[in-house]
Amino acid sequence: MSRNLVLALALAPFLLVTACTDANKAPAEKALAAAESAVRGLSDEVQRLAPEATKDASDALAAAKAAAAKTDWKGALAAASAIPAKVQAALASADVKRAELAQQAAEAAKLAALQKTWDEATQALPALLGDLKTKVAQLGKAKKLPKGVTKKTLAAAKTTVKSIEEGLVKVKEQAKTDLAGALPKAQELVSRAHELVKQLKGK
Repeated sequence: MSRNLVLALALAPFLLVTACTDANKAPAEKALAAAESAVRGLSDEVQRLAPEATKDASDALAAAKAAAAKTDWKGALAAASAIPAKVQAALASADVKRAELAQQAAEAAKLAALQKTWDEATQALPALLGDLKTKVAQLGKAKKLPKGVTKKTLAAAKTTVKSIEEGLVKVKEQAKTDLAGALPKAQELVSRAHELVKQLKGK
């Protein structure tokens, strides 16, 4: 038997194994390792903010592993290669959701500040109007009016008090759907009431 024939027979098993090895195996294993690392790198926050996108990436990884377990290296490589994009989609989705939540929080804070200012204005106004009515009534019975206060002033004060009361009813109704628009009007009513208090004190 010639040396070449002996060598060929000796190498035959190795060549057979090499020929049967799928060329996709090594790239698939590398892609799987990278994909698994990427999926595991998704934080709890990302999973919470983007559950569907995170699940999509996890399911794709499971499918790639299943293909590898069946030695379907071509299928495993294809599945694993698509996972980085899915991971990026999960991260992007989480960013969008995070921005939405931040905006909602800012709007809620703004509304809370408006509500507080509104409450401060409108809660004090009824009592202020009550005091004005009492003051007008007292001055109406007084034998001597404060300097700068006349009967005409008292008549105008009654009209102003009534106007403020009517205005308060209107702005409260508006505030049910447009708090931001109603607030300046309520603050104007408060200013008018305080101005009237000064007028009735005289000079």
